[in-house]
Amino acid sequence: MKKIIIYGLGVLLISSSVSCKKRFDEMNVSPNNPADAPAQMLLSNVIASTAYRLQLSAGLVMTDLWVQHAKATTYMDEDKYNPRNDRMDIVWSSLYATAFEDCIQAQNKAEENSQPNVQAIALVLKGYIGYNLTMLMGDVPYAEAGLGNDGIITPVYDPQLTVLNSIVADLDKAISLMDPATGSSSIDELPKYDLIYGGDMDKWKKFAGSLKLRIYLTMNSGGVNKTAEINTLLSSADIFQSNADEAKLTFVSSGNPVYQWINPSSARRSDFRVSSSLVNYMMGSSVDSTLPADKRLTIFADPIDDGKYVGGTNGQTGGIATNSTLGSNYYSYSSPYYFMSYSEVLFIKAEMDTTNQANYEAAVTESFIQNGLTGADATAMLADPKFTFSAAKGGKLIGEQKWVSLFGQGVEAYNSWRRSGYPRLAPAANAATTNGYVPRRVSYNTDEKNLNTANLAVGVQGLTPSSDVITSKVWFDRLHPNNFGNQ
Repeated sequence: MKKIIIYGLGVLLISSSVSCKKRFDEMNVSPNNPADAPAQMLLSNVIASTAYRLQLSAGLVMTDLWVQHAKATTYMDEDKYNPRNDRMDIVWSSLYATAFEDCIQAQNKAEENSQPNVQAIALVLKGYIGYNLTMLMGDVPYAEAGLGNDGIITPVYDPQLTVLNSIVADLDKAISLMDPATGSSSIDELPKYDLIYGGDMDKWKKFAGSLKLRIYLTMNSGGVNKTAEINTLLSSADIFQSNADEAKLTFVSSGNPVYQWINPSSARRSDFRVSSSLVNYMMGSSVDSTLPADKRLTIFADPIDDGKYVGGTNGQTGGIATNSTLGSNYYSYSSPYYFMSYSEVLFIKAEMDTTNQANYEAAVTESFIQNGLTGADATAMLADPKFTFSAAKGGKLIGEQKWVSLFGQGVEAYNSWRRSGYPRLAPAANAATTNGYVPRRVSYNTDEKNLNTANLAVGVQGLTPSSDVITSKVWFDRLHPNNFGNQ
């Protein structure tokens, strides 16, 4: 019961701490007053708040729309590529100014108190948050981030490649610190405060290794060859070996954040529907809209009154009564947030050899199992001509199926779409961007623009073109220079 209470506090803390405008000198200092909190208690807040913000603020209301898993019905700004500043600002303020700072405080406290496992977890979470920030925005502070207590309140922006290399270094340090034999020590209290693995350091080690795979794949996209490193990890036991290893937070006390928004008793329940891009793809060759070829659609979406699965066009207002709702089987009260899944690791393996049919089918099958379906369901889908493997279209199929598998993980689906170029997404109707280009990033925080102006100006130089707009490309986003939907 204590574990559940701490998690609930984590969400309450993050919700309250970002609800009002911060003074800039507080932006690089945690608002949660971590000075008196034990390091392990800070970890629970980081885990809960990070999951909450990435699945809801950065996910459902923004990147889920941009990768066309979902569509808006009424409040159309983000769906039409005109995101509101406060929606973008909260991603930065909740992750950078709150969770990231708490990671650093936990890391320092754990080192002072000789708690290597707690220190290691803090480093992994710091790397995870840093990865998501740089992938969403571009160059970000990393080396000087969270050092407000040391007097650094205007941190410099590190180039994205530097950030990624720094994260790998932090993950390697974390792995070296992990001691599975002491994961349940009375001092660390990890069974109570570690909301992901309950102090199982073997699994934290596999999460760190799997996260390195993501980062190396990103470096490959940016033109830095990490193929050897990826293949070494894939052939090792240092990454997820089954779905028992994957990193996820199961919401218990306060409920899944998307469920809170879309459940039948919520005043916001009609704000989102499933995108036609996802529905039409998952129907496969089926001409019966009640029987999709890909049964994961029956998890991701609920049918309308006549039993049909119908998606709506991104950028078009309406569809409340005529488009399928986000799936009640997927977004239940206790549905988890996936920091990283086993199926993603298998898709990375498939991406490294796009001619290998067995790797493709293994990744797809694991995604079915992850969503409560069976291997037989996956086999049936793979027999559909639209999804049947051939080496000539292996890269396309793998990219598209990874996009499907990352439903509910909008930020990573967005990252994967920009890395692979698949699927080819037609821009939203009535798009506000030039030529209707799908956004390529999230803009920087308003307070940073006003109060860390000089350092931010340097960070903006890492974008192409060097302008803080949502159509500029971050460093790794270079394989597909044109908008995918307009090719």
